[in-house]
Amino acid sequence: MYDTNIKGISTIIWDCDNTIWIHREDELEELIAKSVGIPYTEELKKQYYGFFDAFNKRFEDEKVTLKKTAKLIEERMPILSKYGVTGSYFLDKWIPLETSFVNEEAVEVLKYQREKGYKIVILTDWFMDSQVQLLSKYGVSQYIERIYACDNEYMKTSPKSAKRIVKPGNESEYVIIGDSLDSDIAFAEHAKIRSIWYNPSKKENRTQYVPTAEVTSLLEVINIIE
Repeated sequence: MYDTNIKGISTIIWDCDNTIWIHREDELEELIAKSVGIPYTEELKKQYYGFFDAFNKRFEDEKVTLKKTAKLIEERMPILSKYGVTGSYFLDKWIPLETSFVNEEAVEVLKYQREKGYKIVILTDWFMDSQVQLLSKYGVSQYIERIYACDNEYMKTSPKSAKRIVKPGNESEYVIIGDSLDSDIAFAEHAKIRSIWYNPSKKENRTQYVPTAEVTSLLEVINIIE
């Protein structure tokens, strides 16, 4: 049974991707491939999405760097070499691209939380430059006190990631909002804080991670956190 009332919170941690903004279904075909200058194919699609699984596994307990990520892209997306594209070049083109659209519900909730005096921070498993650009473009950076990105840091799945955000002894004052059970809710469990799973598609939870609360609309968060 999920909680419908989360009290005593002072700091709200937000995920970005597929929470504050939603990724476009054609992001690879219409945006990334064209920007990099390579044709879109099913093989490219397979390797692109396979990269994310490899990325999460590669950095389970190791700090993320651009150099290591570029090398991993070359390893997991060998199709790029066919067109003379290096991992670094692909990453340089990819990071600044806007491949999403803003979740208007998130904007409304962030504004409300800021007006109520909550401290709002971002925790993202992607690179700082990209996320700062989007937060600014979507008009929500004004509500954010600090951004924690993965540049030279541990990802959410690592217990070590909590140390830079959650103050020991004050765990009850934090809550994280995010769409990923394996990332956001996993972070909450090893950080020993509460969590709200954003699940607009009403997916079944088949993981070991149990969120404190579940919402299908971010607007529900307004009535959950007190």
